[in-house]
Amino acid sequence: MPKLIFVSGYHNSGKTTLIEKLSQELQRRGYRVGYVKHDPKGHARTDKEGSDTHRMFSILDRVCLISKDFVVLWDKSTPDPFRIVEEYFRDFHVVFLEGWKDLRGVKRLVVDDIPLEGLKVNNLPFEEIIKYILE
Repeated sequence: MPKLIFVSGYHNSGKTTLIEKLSQELQRRGYRVGYVKHDPKGHARTDKEGSDTHRMFSILDRVCLISKDFVVLWDKSTPDPFRIVEEYFRDFHVVFLEGWKDLRGVKRLVVDDIPLEGLKVNNLPFEEIIKYILE
């Protein structure tokens, strides 16, 4: 089972940009990285150029979108991020899960000043963030 790293923050706070940079560095170090995007309102479009999933798929081997009514992988199932990771990402080293502010007790990077438990990444050295991920 891979390390699960939840990344949370307000809309347009830089979550995806942070995940892109971390993913590229981890891949450079030989880690296999995946990405799961939470879309609780069902607004995302996976085929839209420039979307989070489009951006991440350009650098990662496997990307997933969990929406309120479906999972993109065309798998109608319960939208449980832990089951999705277990089923589709078990051979990865690290999987970033963007969103899920309501989940507690998970390893999380917190972007911006959103009041959640986890590592507050604003102004932290990049290497300190990588170290936290790999602990």
